[in-house]
Amino acid sequence: MRQPPPPRAALAFALAMLVLAVLTGSAAARQAPPPKPKAKSTPGRIEALTMDGSRIAYDVAAGAGPKARCNAVFVWNVARNTTTRVSSRQTCGADSTSTGAGVRELALAGGRVAWIVNQGGNSESGDYLYVSTVARPGEHVLASAFRTGDTSGVLTGNWLGGLVGAGSFLALDHWATDSHGAVSTARLRRIGPKLADLAEGAETMTARSTDGKQVAVLRADGSVGLYSTRGALLRTVAPSSAVEVALRRDYLAVLTSTRTLEVFNSHSGRRLRSWHVAAGATHLDLAAGLAAYATGRRVHVVRLSTGKSVFGARANATVSAVQLEPAGLAYALQRGDRPGTIVFVPMARVLPRPPRR
Repeated sequence: MRQPPPPRAALAFALAMLVLAVLTGSAAARQAPPPKPKAKSTPGRIEALTMDGSRIAYDVAAGAGPKARCNAVFVWNVARNTTTRVSSRQTCGADSTSTGAGVRELALAGGRVAWIVNQGGNSESGDYLYVSTVARPGEHVLASAFRTGDTSGVLTGNWLGGLVGAGSFLALDHWATDSHGAVSTARLRRIGPKLADLAEGAETMTARSTDGKQVAVLRADGSVGLYSTRGALLRTVAPSSAVEVALRRDYLAVLTSTRTLEVFNSHSGRRLRSWHVAAGATHLDLAAGLAAYATGRRVHVVRLSTGKSVFGARANATVSAVQLEPAGLAYALQRGDRPGTIVFVPMARVLPRPPRR
């Protein structure tokens, strides 16, 4: 037998309870604490670290002894909390030569990883560019460069350096030096299935930062050249001096030798503001309208529009790398040659309000 419809008052009460439940759930969601920081211990010393999106790429140095582990490059996806080794046999021996620097540079662009291994003896030195993907790990050598002479003095030949990446864009510098050590040729090159030239000339050295749309090049004269990802020179910026540069969307930031952070509009080149930073500031990076850098065992995050601090952390070891993305802040902690630690702080803890992407 069909039941009679509920009275109108009962329907109104049920609807009121449903609305209350939705509002209560929304309030609870708003009051939920931000996600906790994450930490990852590495089996050896951290030689390099970079970040793009929610992925952190890092290189772990080889250990000592006949049965010690080899050098390896990993990618940690902090959103999924998964770690993938992307290097293999050749990078395993990166730290095996007498005067080589091992994995000297590392870059990440979405699911692509690139790194430069430097190896050498007393009278020669070589750079090797490796690439891999996270989805299908398997390194291969895309380019190499060799030079000869005195590794503690002048070397004649070819070099690879200035490795940068973001989004879907990877690039580096490829140059040559003559018998006096002077740069004879130089090219800024895009990394794809093979290398492609973007721009030529000594003024294209050396790429230091990219946001996937522009490339910031720190030149020998202290100026900063901003190039498109197609190789066009967009503008030249002249800071008071330049030790490090970082680029993100509307902002170009420069750490100077006089302990200041100078902020420029990346589209016009106009200087917006500057302020003093603590002695020893290094590892500059930008994202979400913020700048991050380290001083010894401290990490600082400041707002680019005001220079005011929004986040700080004091560590129990030296901060050897800092990276900032809209997803959050990542930094490496190192105590000499001991195993290191990577810390990831979600942006909701760095900056309570949603970041500007």
